[in-house]
Amino acid sequence: DVDHRFSPEWSAHATTDINWLRDASPTDLWLKRAYLQGAFSKALTLRVGVADMPWTAYANHWGGYRYVDNELAGRLKYANSTDWGVHLLGALGARGQWQYATAVVSGSSFKRPRTGDSADVEMRLGWQPTTHTVLAVGGYRGKRALDGGEHVAVHTAQRWNAMAAYADSRFRLGAQYFRASNWNQVRSPRADAARGWSAWASMQLAPQWSVLARHDDAHLSVQLDPLRRDRYNSLGLEYRCSRSLQLAIVAKRERLANHVGVVTGTNELGVWTQIAF
Repeated sequence: DVDHRFSPEWSAHATTDINWLRDASPTDLWLKRAYLQGAFSKALTLRVGVADMPWTAYANHWGGYRYVDNELAGRLKYANSTDWGVHLLGALGARGQWQYATAVVSGSSFKRPRTGDSADVEMRLGWQPTTHTVLAVGGYRGKRALDGGEHVAVHTAQRWNAMAAYADSRFRLGAQYFRASNWNQVRSPRADAARGWSAWASMQLAPQWSVLARHDDAHLSVQLDPLRRDRYNSLGLEYRCSRSLQLAIVAKRERLANHVGVVTGTNELGVWTQIAF
């Protein structure tokens, strides 16, 4: 992470990421964030470059355990965490209870940036009736940079999100829902849709110990393969070594099934670490 402030309003930020997949070079360096920011007021912040998308970072913030796993739509690859473009965000109201974000982006995400013939748009609006509660909705529309040149975009990818959550120093409770249409069918003549929901909870048992749990349930091909379903569960125990260091031992179980039964299944047990600075 690199930050630099030019003036009270203008600053720049960069975050790198590295691809550790076995079938790719471990030196595949990504720019996950690289933007120029103008913070003019609480109601208006402008970011130009590759920056957080409106939905994923917001949902992860309220879920609280991004270092263990991504939120529902991001985990299933129906949402990008960051993308190249122009981003506007801010908070309105006497207490900043109305929070909005809009992004006009390439649609290709940060890993393999490319451009199509048109830009994609994602928006989010959140309402915090109290400091610890939120109701939020969001939407996405675009070609995901799959149009242009010799490529013909038959469909437009769309996604809708909704979330309700509570978070304070001891408890986190929340649920979210998403529905996507033609997310992976932009170039295909056959239309399809996906939908899913996620619920999570965590509780602080002692000043340094917390327990966390989550369940995801998603139908990944509502029209073409209605029985294609992904189920994910996690259960863990977190130990806060300090404000800057957290450790979590977590068990994860995922099952992907279709009309013939379980296609793939994974069971995982590990220790996850977050270092904040």
